[in-house]
Amino acid sequence: MVITFDFDDTLKLTMLLRDEDGDIAGIDYTDDQNPVVFPAFEAALNRGDEVHIVTSRMGSKKTKEKMQEWLLSQGISRLPPIHFTEGQLKHDTLARLGSRQHFDDDPEELAHLPEGCRGVRAPLHPSWTEPMREAHVRQWVRTLLS
Repeated sequence: MVITFDFDDTLKLTMLLRDEDGDIAGIDYTDDQNPVVFPAFEAALNRGDEVHIVTSRMGSKKTKEKMQEWLLSQGISRLPPIHFTEGQLKHDTLARLGSRQHFDDDPEELAHLPEGCRGVRAPLHPSWTEPMREAHVRQWVRTLLS
C-alpha cells in the first residue's frame, strides 16, 4: 500500500512562540517527533509499505539533505523518497503516487485529497492550540470595538 506523509508538523513538530501578550513571536523548529504520527510512519516502513514524504516546501538539494539527516537522527535507516510541491496543494503528487492514505496537519490539504485516498489529521504541538492569554483577548476585543 502507498502511504504518504507531510513533513513539517506531521512527522517533525514545530513550536509556536508567543510574547508576553500572547502575540505570535515566531516558530521554533524543534527536533521533536510528532508522537502520534511518527510511530505510524515507522510502522509503515517496517511493514514494507511504499512510503513517501510529500511536502509543500520549496525543493532544493540542501533542504532534502537536511530532511534526510533528521530522519537518520531519528533512527530511520530506510529513507523514503521526498517529493516537493513548491507551495502547491499535494493533490496531483498524491494522485501520481497512488497514495491510499495521507497524513497531514493541514485541513486544506486533507480536504483536497485524490479519489481513494484516506486522510489522517496530524495533531499539532500544543503551543499552536493553547488558548490566548487574557491580555491578548482584551486587546483583540478593543480592536474589534474600535
